[in-house]
Amino acid sequence: MIQFVVGAAAGYVFGTKAGRKRYEQIKKGYQAAVSSPATKKAVSVTRKAIAEKLDPTPRMKEVKNVRTVDGNQVLEPDDD
Repeated sequence: MIQFVVGAAAGYVFGTKAGRKRYEQIKKGYQAAVSSPATKKAVSVTRKAIAEKLDPTPRMKEVKNVRTVDGNQVLEPDDD
C-alpha cells in the first residue's frame, strides 16, 4: 500500500510539471483550430447538410409587400 501511495505521489509531482505545459499546448492548438476560417466553413457546410437530411423541404420566407394578382403571398427560400 505504501508503494502505491509513493508511486501515485511521484506520478502526480512529475505529471503536474510536464502536464501543465502539455495542457497549454493542446489548448492553444484547439483554439487555433476552432477559430480557423476553414473550420468555421466546414462546420457551416456540415450543419447545412445535416439539416437538409433531417428536413429536406426548404424553409421559405415571405417576400414583404408582394402578393400575386389573386392575393396569395410570394415566398422565397430562406438562406439562414
